[in-house]
Amino acid sequence: MRLYSSHLLTIDYNPSTDILFTQWPSAHPYNLAEVENALHILVETIRNYDVKRLLIDASTTKIDPNLDEERYKGIIMRFAMDLMKTRLQKSARILTADKAREARSQEIAQEVSQKTHLTVQSQYFATKAEAEAWLLE
Repeated sequence: MRLYSSHLLTIDYNPSTDILFTQWPSAHPYNLAEVENALHILVETIRNYDVKRLLIDASTTKIDPNLDEERYKGIIMRFAMDLMKTRLQKSARILTADKAREARSQEIAQEVSQKTHLTVQSQYFATKAEAEAWLLE
C-alpha cells in the first residue's frame, strides 16, 4: 500500500510482512533541504506505523559529486539518530552497481554507525528478493 509519494520519495508498506519499502532520495547541492525533509517524513512514517523492518532501494539513487559531503553526513547522522527513537529492528539496503558511489556510501554509513551507535540490524544486498528474505528471518 502506498503511504506517501513525492518527486523525491515514495513510501510503500506491506502490513502482512511489516516491511516498509522506499527508494533512497537522490542528493544534489540544490536539494539537500528537501532530502532532509524527505528523511524526516520517512522516520515519521516508521514511527506512526510502528514499522520493524525497512527496505531501502539505493540502486538507482544519484549522489552529486559536488555535494557538500559534511552537510550530507549531518543529514544522514540525524536520520540515524531519529531512527533510534523508533521501534525499527532491521534495515536492508539494495546496493548500486556504481562501485565508487557505493564505497563512498559505505564510508558515510560506517562513520554514522560509529558516531550514533545505531542499534538497528543492517545488511546490504544485491537484490530486493535477498533483502526481503533477510528481513523476514
